[in-house]
Amino acid sequence: MASDSGIDTGPITRRLRALKAQTQMSIMLVDDDELERTLLSDRLESRGFEVTQANDGAAALSLLDRQRTPVLLADWMMPMMSGIELTEQLRARGEMDTYVIMLTSRDSDIDLERGYLAGVDDYLTKKVRESELLARVHAAFHTFALRCELRQTRAALAAATSALTDKVE
Repeated sequence: MASDSGIDTGPITRRLRALKAQTQMSIMLVDDDELERTLLSDRLESRGFEVTQANDGAAALSLLDRQRTPVLLADWMMPMMSGIELTEQLRARGEMDTYVIMLTSRDSDIDLERGYLAGVDDYLTKKVRESELLARVHAAFHTFALRCELRQTRAALAAATSALTDKVE
């Protein structure tokens, strides 16, 4: 399946279907630009993703209180609460599994460092090609699944260690 860049995105789509069997393919898209939200949402929904939209960071946090979202695509520059502030608040609440992709045209080293320190996982430049969008979303869901698996494994290991310690005492 050729995309807007001429690259065959069929393998990416097939891998996303395999990931779909492991986790809910839900994405929250946060952007104050309604046209940008609509364009990205249409592209993602056409690939089988469930997309929830919010027009600012505060609305996104409110939605995240009610539903878990594996992947968050957020615009950096928004009124009221930027994508960076949204990420900081999300991480401060202890939500470490959600994969955050920042949508931006900013690319200075200082901006990238600021984002990574806030807890941003990846960046996409606005007006992103479909093949790149799908590749990054694929990586996001894969990483989300690995984070969840790691958290569960750590909990099981802690429980086993506790049980062994109880037996020894």
